[in-house]
Amino acid sequence: MLPDNFDFAMIPEGVGDLHLQEIGMFSSTIEDIDYVITNWLKNDLDLYATSNGDRQKVPVLWQAPERAYQIKNEKELRDQNNTLKLPLLSIERTGITKDPEKKGSYYAHKFSDDSDGRAGRMVVARQIVPDKTQNFAVASGTRTNSSGKKQRYYPRVNKKIVVRTVSIPIPIYVNVNYNIKIKTEYQQQMNELITPFLTRTGQINSLVLKRNGHIYEVFIESDFNTSNNIANLNEDIREFNSEVNIRVLGYLIGEGPNDDRPIVKVEENFVEYTFPRESIVGDGFVDI
Repeated sequence: MLPDNFDFAMIPEGVGDLHLQEIGMFSSTIEDIDYVITNWLKNDLDLYATSNGDRQKVPVLWQAPERAYQIKNEKELRDQNNTLKLPLLSIERTGITKDPEKKGSYYAHKFSDDSDGRAGRMVVARQIVPDKTQNFAVASGTRTNSSGKKQRYYPRVNKKIVVRTVSIPIPIYVNVNYNIKIKTEYQQQMNELITPFLTRTGQINSLVLKRNGHIYEVFIESDFNTSNNIANLNEDIREFNSEVNIRVLGYLIGEGPNDDRPIVKVEENFVEYTFPRESIVGDGFVDI
């Protein structure tokens, strides 16, 4: 599903009535992959847990923020003793792997036409330019009849067709690993929170997430690590901990802010080559 606002897609200027919504492709970054996972946890799973007889939404933290910052800016996450309120979820990106053996549908590599060792581009859309094609058709379809008058729109097959081509950098597939930590104070809360991870995908351990027209494949590891301190007789707060490891098969399009090339490139083909000739003025001057 494409978004309503395409201002961030870096469409090159001067391309006429071309809109990105007609193309459906633009840059894909690491932040986009981070977003789909975080949004899936916060909005799609929308986890709640029973606490003091009420159903309360479980906060989702991106990594573990600095304690001093969190105490000042996220006071609702801590109690009067500045202790984190449980239950709580946190997600952390643990690594990125570029594995040639784990790729998506665009498998082959393509080099740039500039022969500079950089990755090439792939064509995502083609469109005939009607006005320019018509101009060539009219120009080449003009004939002079027997009476010496020019006849336009003479029936013929026009082979000078101007085509506008839209291309983007080829997708570079990466495997992004995430670690989700679940902390609760009671066993019942842990059971409620971990169940959606087991059942939401059905009999398989994978799902598909979408953002801004891009599709990312998500794989949930089958082993859920669990630990607790209920056997400890100390006065520590009782905690139940579980970890869910997730691998996302995503792709990167473009080099981000450091890319010196446009994401969306619009080109038109050559249909005619012309070589201007110099004319020589003859010696027709009359001396006075």
